[in-house]
Amino acid sequence: MKIDARKMASIFQDTGLFRVFLIYGENTGLVRERASRLVKKVANSLNDPFLVSVLDKENHDRLIEEATALSLMGGQRAVWIRDATDSLVKPLEQFCSSYLDKDNPANLDSVIIIEAELLSTRSPLRILAEKHPLIAAIPCYAEAGRSLEEIIRIALGKKKISLEAFRYLIAILGNDRTLIRNEIEKLLLFVGDESEIQIDDVEQALGDSNEYSVEDILYAVMTGKMVIADRSFNQGLKEGIAIIALIRGMLYLSDRMNQVRIMMEEDKIPLKTAIGKLNPPVFFKRVDDFAKALNYWNSKRLAYLSCQIQYLEFLSKQSYVPIETLCRQFMLELAQIVHDKKTVATLDKLFSKI
Repeated sequence: MKIDARKMASIFQDTGLFRVFLIYGENTGLVRERASRLVKKVANSLNDPFLVSVLDKENHDRLIEEATALSLMGGQRAVWIRDATDSLVKPLEQFCSSYLDKDNPANLDSVIIIEAELLSTRSPLRILAEKHPLIAAIPCYAEAGRSLEEIIRIALGKKKISLEAFRYLIAILGNDRTLIRNEIEKLLLFVGDESEIQIDDVEQALGDSNEYSVEDILYAVMTGKMVIADRSFNQGLKEGIAIIALIRGMLYLSDRMNQVRIMMEEDKIPLKTAIGKLNPPVFFKRVDDFAKALNYWNSKRLAYLSCQIQYLEFLSKQSYVPIETLCRQFMLELAQIVHDKKTVATLDKLFSKI
């Protein structure tokens, strides 16, 4: 059953409504947070070996074995599955059918909590979860707009922050909940007992972080600055940049650019006005680059690019080519395309070589 956002709180209060929880989406930090919360709710622990069974990808074939095992110490068991794939569909159907068989009712008390990354609408696992009465499908989308602002303010607690510093935080933190909290913890440690966080504090504490390197790379690529893109990418690798964060950062940027393009093309809103309508706003130091990028990118090209970025993420987990090499080829090829004003469809040739 697909869970509406308005019903989310009640689901976490009463886990007995379902036997299986599928938690999926691009916001991996939120996926892990919700999965952990459910496991603790079910088993009253995250690491009790008698009550919690964690199955990584290589152990998915043990799903039925673990889900049908009885608790040796009493209490409800949680089977915590990570990196889920569509191969789980058949064992999940088998597990759930035991509860729906009126002639042979199940006496099991296990609850299955599943973590998955972004699943397409055609994913058999997602389709099963959204339709089955015993399975809760809980999507975790990237934080954006007011939701992102609320997450940041909650993480900041009672610490005051200037408007300029707050906007800068929104611009550089990305949209993964776990990363946001980690970076804000670093910022709070840096400012210590200062009464209010200023933009200088954010720049000094986080300005050279991986997230800032990500932004340097993305804007260089999207504006066709090949040399800068290459140099920034190399610097990012030296600093230990998370390649998945880079890929998802590009998807987030392309989506925001597309929002502006649609306002310009369909509502005939001027460029600067359309950029000003974005929420969260574009960081003031990046507005010029954002506008320059839109000289090349229209809504059709951006929609195509979004598909290619998602395919890049898929390849990064399936291809024998190292993820760093794969992403580097993609980014530099894209920068070249923008620089030469070529059609973005030539990216197909890059993927065909991999």
